[in-house]
Amino acid sequence: MPDNAKRMLSAFFEAQQHPGEWNTPDAFLRLDVPFETSWGYSRGLKQTLAAGFEENRDALKDQGIEPDWSPTAREYPDTAAGFMALLSSFAEHYRAHWRHVVVVLEPQRVTSLEAFEAWLDATLAAPEAREPQARVRIAMADTQEHPGWQALVDRHRGRSQVIDAAVDMFDIARATAAQSGGSGPQVAHRLALTDVMTSLEKGSAAQTAQRADKAMKRCETQQWHDQQVVLHMATAGAHLKEKQHGEAIKRYRLARECAARAQAAGHPAGDTLLLQTWFGEAGAWLAAGQNGQAAQAYRLGSEVARRIPNVLFVIEGLRMAAYCHGKDGKRQMALDHGLQAIGEAKPLSPDERATTTFPLLLQDLLRLQDASLADKLERAAARYQASVADTHKDMETRADRLGPTPSSSELSRLDLLLEAKLESVFAKLCEEREALIARGDVFFRKVVAVGRDFLHPGWNGLPDVKHPLDKDMAEWSSPPPFGVLPDAGDLIDAGASRDPATPPVPAESAA
Repeated sequence: MPDNAKRMLSAFFEAQQHPGEWNTPDAFLRLDVPFETSWGYSRGLKQTLAAGFEENRDALKDQGIEPDWSPTAREYPDTAAGFMALLSSFAEHYRAHWRHVVVVLEPQRVTSLEAFEAWLDATLAAPEAREPQARVRIAMADTQEHPGWQALVDRHRGRSQVIDAAVDMFDIARATAAQSGGSGPQVAHRLALTDVMTSLEKGSAAQTAQRADKAMKRCETQQWHDQQVVLHMATAGAHLKEKQHGEAIKRYRLARECAARAQAAGHPAGDTLLLQTWFGEAGAWLAAGQNGQAAQAYRLGSEVARRIPNVLFVIEGLRMAAYCHGKDGKRQMALDHGLQAIGEAKPLSPDERATTTFPLLLQDLLRLQDASLADKLERAAARYQASVADTHKDMETRADRLGPTPSSSELSRLDLLLEAKLESVFAKLCEEREALIARGDVFFRKVVAVGRDFLHPGWNGLPDVKHPLDKDMAEWSSPPPFGVLPDAGDLIDAGASRDPATPPVPAESAA
């Protein structure tokens, strides 16, 4: 299916959870258990299946289904085959009610794709999947743009099937608009806007502009200034896809004129519309390699964000202005904007700052001060991730050696060994990063100090690597010898009081 149809597929799976004329003869179970290890995943799936059954006893009764299955998850080994056997037990028990039981696997995260694929191989090798009349199915969603499971299908051609869901959200949106009934300019505009968005996704910039300009006339007549902004922004995006930066910038500026009219007319989202046009234009300047103009646009966008107020975009506008000035070789301007962004983040809580681009801001400042050292911090994290992957691979090999029916005590010992090894490689990373930070100059170490004050006490650069077992620092088995960092109060205070002059509107340029 296309990428844009993933939500529609999710809606289909969700609809199957509720009785109605839309139901298929099959039962669909969506399981989002995270994949950490093969045995842990198998155990988690079994527990989730059993718990889900217990929670839905009354719902089954309401559907005329007697909830008399015994979910004895512990009787089945913590393996792919064990899960398939438990699932088959459920399916066979209710064969009079459902043709198949389909488990839709949607793990929240996958620690090792290689191990996850091996687990899927094992499910398809299980007797319950090999039997011609098997009543259980495993479903995985794949997209045309980002296919991930073709190799799995190729390995199991006799026991797998690709179902091509010819669903396209743009086609559905247009059909919905056409069938919504009614008449008048609103209905006509919905259809026209759907056509513009379809062209943006599938057509050329020229086609998108032509459709947008045609729809624009109706918006002008109706004085729908906000819809004019949408049309101009969509057309700008189409120009950007074809690297027509100058045309995109013109459209963003036309969108801003419309946003200003919407604001003057009292539109509640007037400032937000203005903000979007500034950030859009800034991105176009940046894509064109015009870093100075991009910095000006980002800074002006941050001023609009401050009026809303929207501190997330204030920080992001200043961060990107600093980034662009840095790319342009204007270190002091980059520093001024970066420090001001730190000041803007001061009123936020650590959790709130973590949801903004504030951590990226700190990494940008580290790179601005000492690019080589910042790179070393990033490479240390990459080596850590490689060590984690090697550790998981080793543990999976050990699990395979336990045979098809490993005992719970054997797997418990494996869990403890895995935890110890993960904590060990994490401690090594922390020590390595601390040694690197100690080599930085005063400003470099002050930026790290801001991270530990504003984000969390163990912050040591990006990527931000958290404890592998999600333990608080007080629970770490071997806390690293954190170095003494200089007081960063002057950076924070300077950021709160620093206010670089508002730049002029970016000048016209062949982009």
